[in-house]
Amino acid sequence: MLEAWRGGDDRAGELLFNRHGAAIARFFENKVRVGAEDLVQATFLAMIEKREVVTIDFRAYMFAIARNVLRSHVRRLARDRGVDPDVSSMATMDPGPSTLAGQRREHRLLLEGLRHLPLDSQVLLELHYWEGLDAGTIAKITGGQASSARQRLTRARRKLDEVMAQLTATPELLATTLQDLEGWAAQIRGMLGGEKGGSGPDLEGGGPA
Repeated sequence: MLEAWRGGDDRAGELLFNRHGAAIARFFENKVRVGAEDLVQATFLAMIEKREVVTIDFRAYMFAIARNVLRSHVRRLARDRGVDPDVSSMATMDPGPSTLAGQRREHRLLLEGLRHLPLDSQVLLELHYWEGLDAGTIAKITGGQASSARQRLTRARRKLDEVMAQLTATPELLATTLQDLEGWAAQIRGMLGGEKGGSGPDLEGGGPA
């Protein structure tokens, strides 16, 4: 489909969006409280503009674009709030609870814990838990080697445990969340992204006007 899209087949571009739109929506949903749909649109429009230069596998390429769109958005938020986007969390830069309504207390604690991590750590863990990406693919998205990505994932997971312990005064809730973190994450994944992640960009004519 990518080769067909590169060749000017707009229908192939629409099919790519339908296949991957939900994943891009998931990428933004627990990070941005307002305007996530705009960032999904911006991601796919950037993909249209750069479709001739894909040098890594498509999913890695797609998330690398989404990460760049997010970082641009976050730099604007950070300027408005006078914080450092490289160390601040989305809870600092875009304050307020997650817009996602978890069905269980464990869901809510995990979602808030992720939002209270430094953004790069949140991105790493959500790519791992939501999308099932391994360290090698994450390294293609974020840069660096797979071994470095594995180390960063390990550190991010430790930090998540610490943050969740700070966010709850209920040891029992922390224990049940940590005991089945991957299970809770899998349940949350089913709540994210919608069926197709929203409406796709206008692909007619091969790119934005």
